[in-house]
Amino acid sequence: MNTIGGLVTATHTPMNEKGELKLEVINEYYTFLKRNNIKGIFLNGPTSEGYHLTTNERKLSLEAWSDAIKDDDFKLFVFVGHLSTKDACDLAEHADSLQNVFGISATAPFYQKPANVDLLVDVCAEIASCASAKHFYYYHIPVLTSVSVPISELLKKADARISNLKGVKYTHNDLEEYLVASSLSNGKFEMMAGIDEIALASRAFGARGYIGSTYNFMAPLYYKMFDAFDKGEFIEAKNLQLKAIEMIRIIASYGFISACKFIMKEKGINNGFVRLPSKQISESEKSEMMSKLRKLDFDSIASS
Repeated sequence: MNTIGGLVTATHTPMNEKGELKLEVINEYYTFLKRNNIKGIFLNGPTSEGYHLTTNERKLSLEAWSDAIKDDDFKLFVFVGHLSTKDACDLAEHADSLQNVFGISATAPFYQKPANVDLLVDVCAEIASCASAKHFYYYHIPVLTSVSVPISELLKKADARISNLKGVKYTHNDLEEYLVASSLSNGKFEMMAGIDEIALASRAFGARGYIGSTYNFMAPLYYKMFDAFDKGEFIEAKNLQLKAIEMIRIIASYGFISACKFIMKEKGINNGFVRLPSKQISESEKSEMMSKLRKLDFDSIASS
């Protein structure tokens, strides 16, 4: 069952040039997202450079966002995944203590991987139990974790063991499995579509909630695309998805997270720099990238 209709932004972690947290930006960041009809945020995942942060930094960032949120309808999801299940549980317990957190999410540990679905459910159950007052969403992103399991099978097994299981952040291009999983138990589980480049295809397969990184600054394009699709204007919707893909490919060629942070600075939100091993965009690349984006009419579809 879909409880979130619309875009949830995977946020950046504001940092200065020394890589230190710049949490004073977050109040302004929150206001910007609200103004652009963003329904919530996904914090401390890959876009946030979550695995480049210390456990304490992840907690500090979450506390700052929890304090900034002033709207009960704005949903705060936080990634608590960790290579150490014990640390993941610590992060989950911390999230459980904060009023404004809506849900927690975790991937499979991906260095020493669970050998089968049952062991993966064991991991998820342990983490979810540490934040029993919050919804739990499994984060399926096999392109990064190399842990690829049938999500429908995982949900069936997890449903009997995880009382706060709500759904999946589905960052995978297997739409067949997406459809099967989203149809389980008359649509019991919320399947949050997680790839911006196939947001349109995901909508055709029933998605209504989306989590992605380019929603930070391209929300108007996606809302216009969804509106066209819902009205049966399929060519217009397809062309808008193609435009998004073109822009994402340009951005990615300059070092995706750093380039996205620069675009946010252009929009008035200075999220600063990235940490190694992410690539820092150079001054010459900034102007070159924006020139390419503006040739695709970026300013007309960008958040403001």
